Amino acid sequence: MAKMYQLSSRTAEKNQSLYVSRDPEVAGSIVRNEEGGFAYSEVFMDKQKNYWFSKKMDDQSRDHKLFIFDHKNGCLKSQVIKGQPNFYEFESSVVVACEGDGSKGSVLIFSKDGPELIKEWKVNGFLWEVEMNQDVLYISSYIVEEDQAVLYIIRNGKKKRVNLGSNMAPTDILCHEDLVYVSGAPVLNGDPKKIMVLNDKDKVVTEYKLSISPRALYQVDDQLLVYELDLATGKSERIVYIDMKTGEQKEHEIPHSKIVECTDDSLSLLEQNSKTLYTWDHCKCRIVNTQKVADQTQVI
Repeated sequence: MAKMYQLSSRTAEKNQSLYVSRDPEVAGSIVRNEEGGFAYSEVFMDKQKNYWFSKKMDDQSRDHKLFIFDHKNGCLKSQVIKGQPNFYEFESSVVVACEGDGSKGSVLIFSKDGPELIKEWKVNGFLWEVEMNQDVLYISSYIVEEDQAVLYIIRNGKKKRVNLGSNMAPTDILCHEDLVYVSGAPVLNGDPKKIMVLNDKDKVVTEYKLSISPRALYQVDDQLLVYELDLATGKSERIVYIDMKTGEQKEHEIPHSKIVECTDDSLSLLEQNSKTLYTWDHCKCRIVNTQKVADQTQVI
């Protein structure tokens, strides 16, 4: 899943994040302590100052325990969930997407004001991304048994499945106005590499074919910024800007790195091995600043 440590909205104007630990690479992941036992995951804080984290229960099970510190009432709540959780914050809720066993996952919707479980939805396949727009929840997954990329749409208490195509993973979702953009990356080598655009009737009305394998989508003014991650090689060395009005594409090379933040003006890129932070200017289309960053604590 993409951007587990950030607010789910992909608009560049968003500059705060759910993630409060210092290393976005391990956000939501379960790590082991020095004795080899399971430690707690990275810690997340929502805008109501509730804290969210989890712990793997044992090696023989996929079960995790989800912990929520209720800031308003000053109490710690917990429940057992299936699969590693990933956290997304929206205006009035936090969504916890649980990977399950890979063939079936679950998406839990919690209120933020005195966090309580509102609804749990089951979805087939390996979960990739979650997004919400105007109270409509979008969940993308890849169903291995069917070789099918799927977009689940939860609207007015009902779940709808939209098949997107085969041999691709639906890697990210971005909502803009009344349109939904879903990126598709090839499961193996080759094609398809594309962006699918769905209208308010949940129909694919436009497709943008790409030269790169898309992993994450961001909105920068009237452009769609596509970040590369080749699922076969693990390389992330290119980005593409797509004009959302004309469909014109412009491709650029970047250092092999992870996106830390996207704003209206720039892109912050972190190269993990060298701990180098790059600043990419959207207007100049080049790196305008480079700096070293200190080692980051992985467990709070």
